[in-house]
Amino acid sequence: MIIIGKLENRFIVLLITLLIITLIGFLDYITGEELSFSIFYLIPISLLSLYRGTTVVSPIIGSSYAAILWFLSEYFTGTYSSIFYPVWNASARLMMYMAIGMLLFYLKEKDKKLNLVNSNLTALNEEKNKFIGIAAHDLRNPVGGISSLTELLIADYKDSVKPRVIELLEIIKSLSNTTMAVLMDLLDVTKIESGKVELQLKSQDYIEFIKHQIFLNQILARHKNITIRLNTSIENIIAEFDSHFLSEAVDNLLTNAIKYSYNDSKITVKISLPNKIQILTEVIDKGKGIPEEEQQWLFNYFQKTSTQPTGGETSTGLGLAIVKKIITLHKGEVGVKSVPGEGSNFYYTLPI
Repeated sequence: MIIIGKLENRFIVLLITLLIITLIGFLDYITGEELSFSIFYLIPISLLSLYRGTTVVSPIIGSSYAAILWFLSEYFTGTYSSIFYPVWNASARLMMYMAIGMLLFYLKEKDKKLNLVNSNLTALNEEKNKFIGIAAHDLRNPVGGISSLTELLIADYKDSVKPRVIELLEIIKSLSNTTMAVLMDLLDVTKIESGKVELQLKSQDYIEFIKHQIFLNQILARHKNITIRLNTSIENIIAEFDSHFLSEAVDNLLTNAIKYSYNDSKITVKISLPNKIQILTEVIDKGKGIPEEEQQWLFNYFQKTSTQPTGGETSTGLGLAIVKKIITLHKGEVGVKSVPGEGSNFYYTLPI
């Protein structure tokens, strides 16, 4: 790319291209029929077509000039019974040069349009994330206030009002807590998507970290009499990870496993070392499972499956998308293996 001051000068690029074509024509002339340089004309023509400041006229000029030079070098170095033959050959070269030059030019233009569309989509996505983040942040306080006030009303008046009133207050509390969870997920999504997340990586004992997450989620699993157990032969292993964000990912996986597991069942968290550079963590349940055709969309935003939670729990369709983003930020991979009626295995890897 030629730049004069702050302007891209396509005319100088065209001039340089023509000079290169002239040099190739001269070499073609002095070598004669012993060594043909006809294919080398395509190199400057192709580069000219791919130059981002080139207009449609430039490849035509370059191709025509190359064909003329090729004709002159052939005409003056060979013997022909009729001028028709070099003219015919030059015309064929002209069509070939022009066809390749124009093809590359239009491919470049398509690429420019695609980049412009992607740039616009990126800007729109950033605006969307900003709007969602502001809305979720502003709604978080009043929704949290509704939940807290409802909890106070239940605690203060559960013995002095009708059971039906307490039941309605419990519903309000449950709905407000669900809404709060959605808002927190939206805040996480907008933060991750905006690229503002900076992991605070620290060397920590990964086994102890997982044990703590199991302990916290075992409390949640008690109401369905579900047992969460750790299955690993590794006593301890040091890895670098952000405990705040990774705990959110593990919590989402364990919460999902609890939602879709039957009462009185078991959830297994299996940790292994498939190789010397990775830790493999699997969250295995014996729940309903997920149809194969739906598994590929699970880690997209707002994606839900036809499988329903076993205890009437709600799902926002954001948890697994957040898991994927967090694991990806840790340079790991996430996936799922599931068979309907047999359960699911959500797994992820982390680098050691």
